Amino acid sequence: MQKLFTLLLLTVSINFGYSQTFQEITTGPGYQRQGYYKLGSETEKTVFNTSWDIAFSVFGQQDAAVFINESSGSRMGMATSAIEVYYTDGDFASTPNPATLTDKRLYNPETSWNYGALNEIRKPGQFFDYGWGAYQPSANKVVGTVVYVLKLRDGKYKKLMIESLTAAGYNFKYADLDGSNEVTKVINKGDHTGKVCAYFSFTTNATVDVEPADGFDFVYKRYFSPLRDTLSGLFIQYSLTGIQMGLGVKTAKVTGINPTTVKYQDYNTQLSSSTDVIGHDWKRFTGSKWALPQDEVYFVKTKESRVWKIRFIDFEGSATGTAVLEKTDLGLFTAVKNLSKTQVAIYPNPTTDKVYLSLDTKDFVGKNLTVNVIDMSGKVVINQNIKLTEEFEVFEIYTQSLAKGIYLLQLADEKQTFVAQKISKI
Repeated sequence: MQKLFTLLLLTVSINFGYSQTFQEITTGPGYQRQGYYKLGSETEKTVFNTSWDIAFSVFGQQDAAVFINESSGSRMGMATSAIEVYYTDGDFASTPNPATLTDKRLYNPETSWNYGALNEIRKPGQFFDYGWGAYQPSANKVVGTVVYVLKLRDGKYKKLMIESLTAAGYNFKYADLDGSNEVTKVINKGDHTGKVCAYFSFTTNATVDVEPADGFDFVYKRYFSPLRDTLSGLFIQYSLTGIQMGLGVKTAKVTGINPTTVKYQDYNTQLSSSTDVIGHDWKRFTGSKWALPQDEVYFVKTKESRVWKIRFIDFEGSATGTAVLEKTDLGLFTAVKNLSKTQVAIYPNPTTDKVYLSLDTKDFVGKNLTVNVIDMSGKVVINQNIKLTEEFEVFEIYTQSLAKGIYLLQLADEKQTFVAQKISKI
């Protein structure tokens, strides 16, 4: 059993043995790929930039994000063609003219998995507006209202309309600008359980398997970001190489410190859910070579509540697309209550069809507790309410419906979570 001692702080590490390792991440020569990485297992999956064109969020019940693939390679110092998307004011029956849309280009914000390029024209303050469409409560679905023009990597144009989003998934259609070669597609969320997005290629007319099976903590890729032009003073979209954090991952950037002695506890309140905290500026081009700051680290708290200290130590540019980071496993940190005589155990672990949750406590007798089992995308896959009537009780949690993988079991009362522990389903 795991004993939770009286705590003076709300945050505690339950792993005191720090493990420092190095991890190489790469986009390949000429930035031709994008890589999805997991810090703990060092799982990595790279795919070619050209493998997909558009992505639909599938991680929750109220998300409706639609992204374009902004990753493009580099050849002779110049970026190769990327996917471009423009919004129009017409309906799907009209024939849009790309020449009139130059001021209507959209970009992924790269700050959240909740909104992509096709959500960027949503109206501020209107909760039901998703940009590409609006939620209709009476129909219980998002209904599309906007037609987009896509410029593909080969220079060809397509018009696209997402017709609807229901609990089951997305319905969309696309065609040549004159309406010929129309195709209707359905993205079923159930086919992408545990993923952040479902990825689609107009080349293959099918979805593409992109994300690692056990999820990812960050994506290393090329994308567009606004930078201030030194001559005009205006912000211009540049194609850059950088990092976007995964869903549910929190990050804090710390500068002007000694990377060896800096302590997470001094900066844990600065953790941000924004996915662009690391971004692209962990490296700087000095005119002849790349330089990396020596007084800068990042604290990364994964959705499993494990904290890593990361410091970038090398970047080789377009020659290899490779960067190297030094990472230190600081352990599992979880918000807990001040418990004096509580023992908690979860067994067997790994499990196949069920786990037993045993509680030996006086603190919660007569109280209702919530048990959540959460997958790697942050989705609650099991929700169970329990009530303690005795000081020692054992509860069964059935896991036979879960896919094989790693899950997080959380035990909480009405105020906060006080136990967070991994479950491995085999």
